[in-house]
Amino acid sequence: MTATIKVTEPIVSCSDNGQHPLVYINLKNGSGRCQYCGKSFVRVGTETARDDKKAA
Repeated sequence: MTATIKVTEPIVSCSDNGQHPLVYINLKNGSGRCQYCGKSFVRVGTETARDDKKAA
């Protein structure tokens, strides 16, 4: 099971560290998933991302 990756950008890329072709995922609707490796991405506001970094 893969964890959901929180990002602030509207478009992300995924290649699973070179394990599959590079793809770009549009998070216009708030979330997306890589069609090759299944990683999930969710777009969050900058406040949420900043709070998550402080907690880590």
